[in-house]
Amino acid sequence: MAVVAIANTAVSTVDWPRRGSGQADWITGAACQRKDWSTHKHQCQPKKQPSWILKITIPDSRDPQIYRTLVCPDGATFEQLHYAIQIAFGWAASHSYDFVARDPTAEERPVEDIMALIQRRMAQDKGEQRDFGPRQNFIRIVNPNDNKMIDSMHSYDRKHSQTPEKKADKVYVGEQFNKKEWKNAEWEYMYDFGDNWGHEIEIIGRGKVDDTFRCTEGNGHGIAEDAGSMPGWEELKNAYRAVNPTDEQKEKMHWFENQASNFDPEGLKGRESYVDLSVINALLDSNIE
Repeated sequence: MAVVAIANTAVSTVDWPRRGSGQADWITGAACQRKDWSTHKHQCQPKKQPSWILKITIPDSRDPQIYRTLVCPDGATFEQLHYAIQIAFGWAASHSYDFVARDPTAEERPVEDIMALIQRRMAQDKGEQRDFGPRQNFIRIVNPNDNKMIDSMHSYDRKHSQTPEKKADKVYVGEQFNKKEWKNAEWEYMYDFGDNWGHEIEIIGRGKVDDTFRCTEGNGHGIAEDAGSMPGWEELKNAYRAVNPTDEQKEKMHWFENQASNFDPEGLKGRESYVDLSVINALLDSNIE
């Protein structure tokens, strides 16, 4: 997977299925009668629906809080939404991900003691799925290539026997956001099951009928991939804020400007709130149809 720096923003370039090309060949006809109809029936509906306006926030981020507002086509898959989020936040697409529709009425999980954790891990090594606490989510939408990612071992902690799972390339955004069964669900996108970068997805409205992703608003520089969760990101920001940085802080800055998967050669000094919507939208236009 190649990572390219464009306008001082490192963005991952990935090949994925494009909507809009050859669409007329499968909107009607035999393909719609096959047993896989359920995987594309939403996209095959004769009337296109208005797009979704989503405010996506990394809730643990502070000073500034990092967020992006995206216009998402109703007929986009969750895999395409994943790539759009990657571009908008400047991630490098080098880790796994999932989307969940959280049940706001779910019972809280208990604190897991060390022995229970060890027993659950041993069961997982044998291929057994042991639930950690009560069900939390209505549905979990997973990376279709999860087994190829370096952090896939942590996916087990995101599973639950009472939570159905579907692959992100087979599930459409509009189909799920319109579900009456979980109309009050709290949507979350989780990226990197090691650092656990949670993104809250708030549906703030509907837009025009639109086949393209667009980023209309945002704040906060993209987080450094593999920074070490939020404490690591805060340490990196503090390094750039330091009047007389220590040797360790200098090493952190050098790593971010030269070696991080989504490195930024201009660093963070005076740029903690930096967002370039024109670059983001150019990449969305050129990579997602």
